[in-house]
Amino acid sequence: MKTFGIAVSLIVFFLIGCIASYQGLDLRKPSSWLYGAISFLCGLALGLSLNAALIESLKTGGLFAILILAGGAAMRRHKQKYNVDTARFLLLKYGKEDDPSLFAKLVRVLLGKYKQS
Repeated sequence: MKTFGIAVSLIVFFLIGCIASYQGLDLRKPSSWLYGAISFLCGLALGLSLNAALIESLKTGGLFAILILAGGAAMRRHKQKYNVDTARFLLLKYGKEDDPSLFAKLVRVLLGKYKQS
């Protein structure tokens, strides 16, 4: 039973971490706090499965929740800072076909999908 609890809590925590790091979390929305609450419960379940100490389990749950919320908020900030407009600006600045620099070639290859037809 302990192994099942550990496995389920780690899988759910990993899935929530993937979602939070992919889409980012806006901490003004209740759905983002729901991700934090679910990760807290995963940490609590993991702590209770590993050892029966309630205080240590609460610490683990708090750590899991802080990791998810901070990581999701940082990812949202990153996406806001480096959005499509930044890609278009770089493409306009370095997207010229005759620019021989390595950075210009990387910009053309990586950001070619933002080219305006």
